[in-house]
Amino acid sequence: MRLKDIAYINPTYIGPYLGDKLVSFAPMECLRYDSLNPTTILFSEANGKYTFFSNNDILFAKVTPCFENQNIAIAQNLTNGIGFGSSEINVLRLKSNVSLRYVFYLICSNQFYNIGCASMCGVGGLKRINPRTVSTFEFNMPIIDEQEAIAAYLDKECDKIRRKIELLERKADAYSRLRRSLINRAVTRGLDPNVSLKPSGNNWIGDIPSNWGFERIEKTFHSKTLYNREFSYKHAFKFFMGTIVLKDEHLDAEEYHDVYEKYIIVEQNDIIINGLNLNYDLKSMRVGKVPYNGIITSAYVVLRPHNNANTDYFNYLFKAFDYRKFFHGMGKGIRLTLSFNELRYFEIPIPPENEQKEIVVYLDEKCAKIDAIVGKINNQIECLKELKRSLINEVVTGKRAINTI
Repeated sequence: MRLKDIAYINPTYIGPYLGDKLVSFAPMECLRYDSLNPTTILFSEANGKYTFFSNNDILFAKVTPCFENQNIAIAQNLTNGIGFGSSEINVLRLKSNVSLRYVFYLICSNQFYNIGCASMCGVGGLKRINPRTVSTFEFNMPIIDEQEAIAAYLDKECDKIRRKIELLERKADAYSRLRRSLINRAVTRGLDPNVSLKPSGNNWIGDIPSNWGFERIEKTFHSKTLYNREFSYKHAFKFFMGTIVLKDEHLDAEEYHDVYEKYIIVEQNDIIINGLNLNYDLKSMRVGKVPYNGIITSAYVVLRPHNNANTDYFNYLFKAFDYRKFFHGMGKGIRLTLSFNELRYFEIPIPPENEQKEIVVYLDEKCAKIDAIVGKINNQIECLKELKRSLINEVVTGKRAINTI
C-alpha cells in the first residue's frame, strides 16, 4: 500500500469564495506533536497564499528541523471548517474506510521518519522532504478493525508517556522562570540590594539604580541588514527554530544567489531577536548573541553594536523584556513582524561598564547551574519521546503484537 492510495496529498480548495469570513490560520509554530493551535485570518487574505486544509486532515512539517521534531497533528474544530497554514506544511486528506488516528501514528513512526529524513534535499537549513517520497511511501495496511484497535492502544499508552513528559516540562519551566527572574532583577536593579533607586520612566522596567543611565537602543546598536555580495563564505549557527544552518558549506553560484536573495549576513557579537508572531503569548524574547559570522533568516532583527559595547550584558538585558508588554501594538503584516525601526527608539537601562561586567559574571554562573539542571530534565524528556516513537513504530509495523479483540 502507498500513501497516495489512501490519502489525497495537499488538496486544493474548491469550495465557495468566503470573502471576509474568518478561517483558521496556522503558521509553523502553531503545529506541534498531536497539537494544532491556530489563530484566525480572513479567507480573502489567505486563499491562494497559504497551504489549505480542513477538519480531519493530517498536517505534518515538510522542512528541517520541524519534520525531525515531529510537528504532526490532526486539524480539528477549525473556524468555519477551513484552515490555511505555512507553505512548509504537508496535508493528508484520507479517503474512505481508513482510521484517522492509525494514519496519524503511521506518519509518526520511525518507518516514515527515516525514509523522510533520507529523502531531504535542498541547501543547509532549507532541506525539505521529497514530495515523491511522501506519495510513494509504502506500508502494510491492516483491516479497519485492527487499525482502530492499534490507534486506541497507542492513544492509551502514549497518553501515559505524555503525562510523564508534562510533569518534567513543568519542572523545567519552573527553573526557566527562576532563570528569567534572576536575569530581570540583575539587569534592572543591579547586584547591590541596598542601592538607591530612581524612576526609569518606563513601566516595564520600573525603578533603576540612581547611577545608571537610560538611553535609546539606537545609541548602542545599529542595524546592518543589507546583503553583501562579497561575503563569499558561510558558517553555521543554530539559535532558534527557523534559523538557517550552513556549516562550512561551499555554495555554487545558483545556491549562493538563492541564499543571497533571502537571508541576512550576521557577524560575531551581533544580537539577534526573533521578530515574528508578536501576537503569541510568549514568556520572554527569543534572543541570542551570534558566536561567529554567518547568515540568518529575515525573521530576525539584527542589532549590531557600536564601538565596544558589552554584548553579553545586552544579550541578558533583552532576554529580560516582557514580550507581551514590550511589543504590545507593534509589528506589521499578518504575522506581526518586528523591525529595527520599531526598536530603535526604545530606551534601555545602561549601567556603568564595570557593573555590566559584574552582572555578566554573576548571571553566567547562576544561569549555567540552572541550565545544567534543565539540561538533565530535557534529556529525560527526550528519552521519553524516543520511547514513545519506538512504541509507535513497533505497534504500527506489527513488531509488537497487541490484543485487537
